[in-house]
Amino acid sequence: MTNIRIGFGYDMHKLKSGNSIMLAGIAIDSKYTVEAHSDGDIVLHSLSDAIYGSLAEGDIGIHFPSNSDNINIDSKIILNHAFNLLKKRNYKINNIDITIVIESPRLQPLINKMKKSLSDLLNINLTQISIKSSTSQKIGLIGEHKAVTCYSSILISNE
Repeated sequence: MTNIRIGFGYDMHKLKSGNSIMLAGIAIDSKYTVEAHSDGDIVLHSLSDAIYGSLAEGDIGIHFPSNSDNINIDSKIILNHAFNLLKKRNYKINNIDITIVIESPRLQPLINKMKKSLSDLLNINLTQISIKSSTSQKIGLIGEHKAVTCYSSILISNE
């Protein structure tokens, strides 16, 4: 009998003046950067939380508390930890669906590069990954370039 589980992750960070932003493991040229305890990669954070949620293993804060040991941690380490838990439980990723909400930079030309990065990090096919980007139509914190957010959902199974 196949056991199917879903997970959902969310992350939001403040933006400040800068020259690049980390998204899905790649540095993207931007007038902004993320204020964060780690490297601030909201895509890897929300995806890690989706994995943890699908396994009923809490969230990033449980596994990587905001303390001096984790300052400036590479978010790839967090994702790798979540992915290793998934593999240890004999689950596999069926598909991932991600939405990034940011006013600028325009992400559409970079979607395939981000998908390739996630494909490499998780050793899954590009066709199993959907990444979409949107703006908030100049409304609220995101629209005023004060924040960026990301939503991730994942379907896993242990066939």
